Amino acid sequence: MRHVPRPAVWAACGLAFLLAWLMLQPRAAPVPTGPFVPGFSAARAQAHVQVLAQAPRPAGSVTNARARAYLLARIRALGLEPEVQVDTVSATSWDWMSHGQSTMATARNIVVRKRGGARHGAVLAMAHYDSAAPTPGAADGGASAAALLETMRVLQAGPPLDNDLLFVFTDADTVQAMGARAFMQSHPWAKQVRVALRFDNAGNRGPLELIDAAHADGFALDAWARAAPQPQGSSFMAELYDRLPQSAGAAPLATGAFPVLHFATTQGPLGREGMHDVPQRLSSASLQHEGETMLALLRRLGNANLALVSPPHGQVYFALPLAGMVHYDARLTWPLALLCCALGAWACRAALRNRISATDIVDAMFSVLFITICATFAAYLCREALPVLQARYPAAVLADDSGVRWQLAAFMLVPAAVFIALQRRLQQRLGVAATALGVLLAADVALVATCVRAPGASYVLAWPLLAGQAAWLVLMGARAWTPARRAAIAAAGALPALVLLLPAVCASFAFFTPAWLVLPSSLVCLLAGLCGMALDALARRWLVRPLLAGAGVAFGMAYAAVPQVPDLPAPNRLVYYKDTPSWQAFWLHPAGPLDAWTRQVFPNTLHPYPLPYLFGPDADPVWYAAAQKDDGIAWPGLVIDKDERSPRRRHVEFTLRSKNRAPDIVVRVQGACPWRTSVNGRVLTEKSCFSWRLALHGMGDETLRFAFDFQGDPPFLVYIQERIPGLPARDLPPRPPGLPPLLPLSGTTVAADVLRFP
Repeated sequence: MRHVPRPAVWAACGLAFLLAWLMLQPRAAPVPTGPFVPGFSAARAQAHVQVLAQAPRPAGSVTNARARAYLLARIRALGLEPEVQVDTVSATSWDWMSHGQSTMATARNIVVRKRGGARHGAVLAMAHYDSAAPTPGAADGGASAAALLETMRVLQAGPPLDNDLLFVFTDADTVQAMGARAFMQSHPWAKQVRVALRFDNAGNRGPLELIDAAHADGFALDAWARAAPQPQGSSFMAELYDRLPQSAGAAPLATGAFPVLHFATTQGPLGREGMHDVPQRLSSASLQHEGETMLALLRRLGNANLALVSPPHGQVYFALPLAGMVHYDARLTWPLALLCCALGAWACRAALRNRISATDIVDAMFSVLFITICATFAAYLCREALPVLQARYPAAVLADDSGVRWQLAAFMLVPAAVFIALQRRLQQRLGVAATALGVLLAADVALVATCVRAPGASYVLAWPLLAGQAAWLVLMGARAWTPARRAAIAAAGALPALVLLLPAVCASFAFFTPAWLVLPSSLVCLLAGLCGMALDALARRWLVRPLLAGAGVAFGMAYAAVPQVPDLPAPNRLVYYKDTPSWQAFWLHPAGPLDAWTRQVFPNTLHPYPLPYLFGPDADPVWYAAAQKDDGIAWPGLVIDKDERSPRRRHVEFTLRSKNRAPDIVVRVQGACPWRTSVNGRVLTEKSCFSWRLALHGMGDETLRFAFDFQGDPPFLVYIQERIPGLPARDLPPRPPGLPPLLPLSGTTVAADVLRFP
């Protein structure tokens, strides 16, 4: 077979490396161009973020009430009449070992209606304004709420729309989306919604992406694809984002019979427990893109004929070069998979007719899987052999340093080089056709598994497989063609894999980071395998060495790039623990290195200690030191009301009232597990379990009446912890100069008690 000259091969390798490098560049939020047109202002939205994200604002806290008052005042200044929906909702989740986790929260949602002219239904736009306890929530909560407020201003100043617009600022949404549950379960306007838009950021820079369309229809997707400025996202990444905490925010909306689009900014890490989610790290370009997307969608849907909305069945969506955003009904996932399997069976029949043995086909399938494992293992070996890069990666991501892209490029090239080298050995042993068929059949199996577990990602395999199997069948039936024509067919069959798999590889690498290389490396190997016939026709030699050389250069550039981490407020993980049974108070801190300031709090503590009395027998060790009791922090107000015992059943009732108006209360039962639990008459669980825990949010000083039923007459303990943001500062040492300032209201005060039922 005639081969392309060596300079052309090197040029092709260089072009491929350049394309991969460009794919790894972070996608910046689009910057507006052209003359200024009055509309969404990121500067105004940033000012709202500065007010909302001054401190953590968990549901029920003083800072949460201040944020709500600010939003209400701004909305009324626009000439709209907001209402506050106050409702208590609950949810319980179970793991596979019957460990129960119940959540109960009082949400205080802000609900606003902008009347339309025709009133053919309502379009819902939702964002939450609360934050988790340890974080100011500038991006996660503050940005979307600020963007929604600024969008309301622009729409209120513009011409009226045909349909009603519902703006909902939810509360208690950082805990199983309790605010969204409250709106969907109790508010009468929820029944009038025809299309819902949810905004909830998981990052603080980059473009706004559609991260979930599993409960959408073609009408809503088409509106987004046509109206949004530079729409971003894919259903492949939506399957990965489903593992983010923010993904649960749209789950309550999916209970309705209307399409739901869930958006988020995903780039820019927020840090552990959101410790880096501060206003100074929020990108104005990202905020502008989020606001412009909100505005464009609400204008389009506000004037659309909502009668065209169809029952949502989910959408598969992705971007194609020159074609823009493509989407189709998720119900086509299985027909496409069956078509791929049918083509695979046809290819097997054609192979047998061309004297390719079934043994070689099966051998090729399992050999391809083994080669993929070897290539992934090689990537892991490189990662473990370079611990400096591995430790530097989080800092480089935080600083948006170029070393991140060099690392990801290197970890793409290493498995590609190993797979191609071993694939060529396999081609020499079994033949190019048998090896290619083994790759296609293994990918068919992977496609079926993907349709079961992650149907939104099926397009990454389905369309490349259709093209690859069609090209394989054409080449098997046209052996007399010239090498140039055969190479053109092989390249055409590999083109969909390059177009669809390469972006998926880059996005999955950026999502998982080098901490977990299985999926990205497997996709790299699949891409190389589907391009196997094209590589054999165009570049049989001189390909592996350039890839390895490129990996070496990328690793070297990653070493040369030293991230400059910006100065940020430091999180305070210190805990002031006031314990009723011992009538004492303690300073606690999670195990780990202590800075100079925290070390002063634990001057005589040599190492962390386990405290099973306070946190149970399986609790992690913590730093521990005695503290002075602060009388300004009240003990939990507990009263045992009833303890009815019999050999077959034990019924217990007690009352809890937080004099501290604690935003978060945790109740844990140890020694036995109740089969039935209720709070204020609301049944939470009615099944046997291995363990049970209850988290209460935003209950204030409401009197809570607990009722537990146990099988038999077991002894048990009930642990109660009231958690309050901030620390009593009077006994803390001054912070040494040179250390970064602490996040406001970070640290936690806990007032704890134990009820004993012998």
